[in-house]
Amino acid sequence: MVELIFIHLPKTGGSSMLQTLIDVYGEEHVHHFERDDCLNLKEKGKRISDVISKQTKVIHGHFYFEEISDIFQRDQSKLVTFMRSPVDRVISNFNWWKHSLKNKDTQEARERRNEGIETYITKPLTRNKMARFLEGVNMEQFFYIGFLESIQNDIEELSRKLEWSQASIYHEKKINEGKSPEQLYSAALLNKIKKLNQKDEKVYQSALKVFKNKKEDQKRKSLFRFRLKT
Repeated sequence: MVELIFIHLPKTGGSSMLQTLIDVYGEEHVHHFERDDCLNLKEKGKRISDVISKQTKVIHGHFYFEEISDIFQRDQSKLVTFMRSPVDRVISNFNWWKHSLKNKDTQEARERRNEGIETYITKPLTRNKMARFLEGVNMEQFFYIGFLESIQNDIEELSRKLEWSQASIYHEKKINEGKSPEQLYSAALLNKIKKLNQKDEKVYQSALKVFKNKKEDQKRKSLFRFRLKT
């Protein structure tokens, strides 16, 4: 039975979470899927549910909600994801993509090696990735939504909610670490990225609202229990 499903939205801290999940559940109980794995399964007419073993407790990876919705319904798994400000996420994805081209010698890599961010952000596949991954699921269906901006606190809170006895927190390497988008790019470009990713912005704001409401509910419940005790 799959206890937990972690949808790894690109460049939102999901690689760090994978290491944490392996530490907690054991590598033999965690099945990770890259995007290419999901696409290969689709080409063969298979789903993720067809290839995971009975000992799998956690699935983690770059899969769309639709690709694991049958497992979510069947096992009533706890659904978790981490998000990030859409503009920051797009810029981080661009930096990672540019860095990855250095180790590729395909025709596409050679043709796009000098591509700038102005062109990259207009490509259909680079836009609204979070919304595309989460299509078909409501924010209220998530057991937990964390945010890269507060990843350490959020992993600690998730750990408490799931009653993990011990959870290591890993930090991913960052390209251009220490430089904010405002320092690297013009206000006009940042505004263009935001406009091109309005669906992601809507999803992100909805997640923030749900997350904030749950936080406030927890505080009220904690305060109520404290008053009962005193």
